[in-house]
Amino acid sequence: MNINLISQLFGIVGVLTFVLSFQIKSNKKLYLVQILSNTMFAIQFVLLGAYSGCINLVICMIRNMLFINRKKWTFVNSPAMLAVLIALFVINTAINWKAWYDIFTLAAVISATTAFWSGNPRKIRTYNLFVASPCWLIYDVCVGAWAGVLNEVIGMTSIVISIIRFGWKELGEGGGDFEK
Repeated sequence: MNINLISQLFGIVGVLTFVLSFQIKSNKKLYLVQILSNTMFAIQFVLLGAYSGCINLVICMIRNMLFINRKKWTFVNSPAMLAVLIALFVINTAINWKAWYDIFTLAAVISATTAFWSGNPRKIRTYNLFVASPCWLIYDVCVGAWAGVLNEVIGMTSIVISIIRFGWKELGEGGGDFEK
């Protein structure tokens, strides 16, 4: 079997799990499902030789595990933690820089991390819709991650559906059902 085809199969599993994540009302469950999704996309990027995107996704998985436990581990809520995560993304991108398009994976993970760090469901969906997903889309096209391209298009649509489904007002400043 062709390595490119295998990479796209991992990407398709990533697509299915990522789309599901934005239909989950709880931030904690959203983070868990996105860890699985990011694992599939990280494998896809390794197979495509897109190491900057791969390692940034591994850092995102660690970020999500931290954010799942943010009530137990109060240091996660510190601006210093946000700075550490952003620094890790910048260092990874600098070390694994391959081409001009690596800047898009950096912009995607910084914007999504900033939104996730806020804990605000509205920011999480808005930053992903207008910054993270479009940046990943460009990166995916450049590295040939076609399942990733599909993922971003479907993901942006899924975010819009979640906004319609839950209501913009319900996706307020956090708390309530979204923290469960």
